[in-house]
Amino acid sequence: MFLSTELSAWLIIPSLLVAITGAWILYRNHKFEFTDRFSRWLDKLLLFIRFAGLFILCLLILGPLFKWISSKTEKPYIILALDNSQSVLAVKDSAKVRQAIVKWRDELTEELESDFEVRTFLFGKKMSAGIQPDFNDKQTDIANVFKEINQTFDWRNTGAVVLATDGIYNEGSNPLYAAADLRSPVYAVALGDTVQQRDIIIQQVRHNQLVYAGNIFPLSIDLRAFGYQGAAATLNVKHNEQVIHSKVINIDRRQFFNTIQLDVEAGKEGTQHYIITVTPLRGEASIANNRYDVFVQVINGKQKIKIVALASHPDIAALRNSITDNENYEVSVQFVNQNEAINLTKDISLMVLHQLPGPRGEGAMLMRQINDQKIPVWYILGSQTNLSIWNQIENGLVIESGRMGSNDAQPIVQNTFASFILSTEDAERISKFPPLLTPFGNYIIRSEADVLLKQQIGYVKTDYPLWFFTRSEGVRKGFVCGEGIWKWRLWDYQQSKQQTFNALIGKTVQYLAVKDDKGRFRVNHHKRFSEAESVIFDAEVYNESFELINTSDVQMVITDSRDKQFQYTFSKNGKGYQLNAGLMPPGSYSFIAKTLAGNKNETVKGQFVVAPLQVEFLQTTADHQLLRELSSQSGAALFYLTEPKQLAKAIRDNENIKPVVYKQEEIKNWINLNWIFFLIIALFGVEWFIRKWNGAI
Repeated sequence: MFLSTELSAWLIIPSLLVAITGAWILYRNHKFEFTDRFSRWLDKLLLFIRFAGLFILCLLILGPLFKWISSKTEKPYIILALDNSQSVLAVKDSAKVRQAIVKWRDELTEELESDFEVRTFLFGKKMSAGIQPDFNDKQTDIANVFKEINQTFDWRNTGAVVLATDGIYNEGSNPLYAAADLRSPVYAVALGDTVQQRDIIIQQVRHNQLVYAGNIFPLSIDLRAFGYQGAAATLNVKHNEQVIHSKVINIDRRQFFNTIQLDVEAGKEGTQHYIITVTPLRGEASIANNRYDVFVQVINGKQKIKIVALASHPDIAALRNSITDNENYEVSVQFVNQNEAINLTKDISLMVLHQLPGPRGEGAMLMRQINDQKIPVWYILGSQTNLSIWNQIENGLVIESGRMGSNDAQPIVQNTFASFILSTEDAERISKFPPLLTPFGNYIIRSEADVLLKQQIGYVKTDYPLWFFTRSEGVRKGFVCGEGIWKWRLWDYQQSKQQTFNALIGKTVQYLAVKDDKGRFRVNHHKRFSEAESVIFDAEVYNESFELINTSDVQMVITDSRDKQFQYTFSKNGKGYQLNAGLMPPGSYSFIAKTLAGNKNETVKGQFVVAPLQVEFLQTTADHQLLRELSSQSGAALFYLTEPKQLAKAIRDNENIKPVVYKQEEIKNWINLNWIFFLIIALFGVEWFIRKWNGAI
């Protein structure tokens, strides 16, 4: 503890003199009428009390400070990450394995908890806190474990990471690279069996996601078998509960692999479900990998997207590559400086105009034709856009600019956006995208708009739009007020393998290119979900003037293939509606959504499928070599379930895993201490009482 003052410490001497003088003046001639026994010391006591009270008051004026230095010892954190995926129990005696894992976890925790802070987590595709594994996760991302630990325990005393897994991962990057960023050793605990058991597996089925009605499409089936030399298995393909293909497979090697090619005719329009199975053989390690579900979307034709640009630009390639990832779209590119005219056919679903109109008015006539024919359009502005001509043609956005120039604008995601849904992860990544080059000026939106992104110029968050949508007379328009989105695609490759960028472009194109049925009630949704993702719907309700409203409730009934019904109510989101039905079992579903638009009952019907994730059963042989490399890379070692005490000893013996002592300083002013106040009251109170008793007051 240290004592200091806000003012100069030399002022303590005048404070002493003031206190002494005040006490002496009051008691210099005063004698109390007590017996000799009391009078000997009473004068001195009252003199001291008055001196102490005055001195403390003078000290408070100087601002005395107390400084305490305390220490705190933090135990090292031991992060126990337990694989909760299905592949861990993809063995014959799964109950015995489950018991062994739980017993190992309890013994290790008991050995370590006296000296360390043990935190237990479960992981599959994502990592979450928990101690009771159910081994139901359908994907495994080991690299994400190390990323989560780095983010969560970055500033803590992380002693070691204990990773209990079979080493099989089917999501994310190579865990060796992610673990290299850890500052703590990784003690891997090997689960599973490295000996290949007898099994027959449908490893992969390659097929077209999108086919045209009446066409023949191929199914390429990779079949693998271990330990069944001389046996035969039957491969069946079912559609609508009927076997449409059947083939006997003769297994002629101990480690057998064969690719079976089958041709299937696409039926009626819609999502078609094909089930591929191989008959189980005696003694198989797992029969869950004997089935593979295939969902194929059958359509009448592709939607045509036409990109028209002022000149060649990296944005064009970025757009085309992202749009063509969806097989529903057919993309063509044309430049306005070419001699041929731009042909606007009736089958165009969306026009994308890049930096038009140009400096000399290139593309101005095309913009007028698009407006006259009411074709959905997506404008991408840039440094070459002629704003003067733009303001004359396009009434959705006006950019008032007195001079040529541009700004670097960072995107700001708007929570009020309701035209489609972006995941929280995608929104966070978009907010970190590199800036776009936007035209300098004052931005004025003349029509009702739904703004997805606004501009941040430097450190200033503006109300200028960067990415937004309008809708007038049933025609949808999109606006990107800047060039350079190719940088977004390049940056996102390092973050999510372009998943966020492709989702942003794909949902923008889907929203703009959707065929307007002129109905007053619309439900938007994906045709296909995986069983690991939530089933999400968007809905829009319009009044007679085709203005968005959400006064009435929207109800939905989802029916599965067994005619079991599930009832839901949409939540109101901005001016629209949203429903998150959560995770649903694999299968085909239909739905009926109902609402009241004005005085009229409106109904929308549709279908979707939930595809199963079967990747956890495609590899049942543990990869202990990966675990050895993970451990040795960080200077640790590999252990097994039978060695919890040996693992605990290795952690204790590691000289780098030690408690950390933190020193904490705390400074307080005397005037804020309650006991100082009560001390002053007590001193002057005792003095007053004695003086009153003696009749001096």
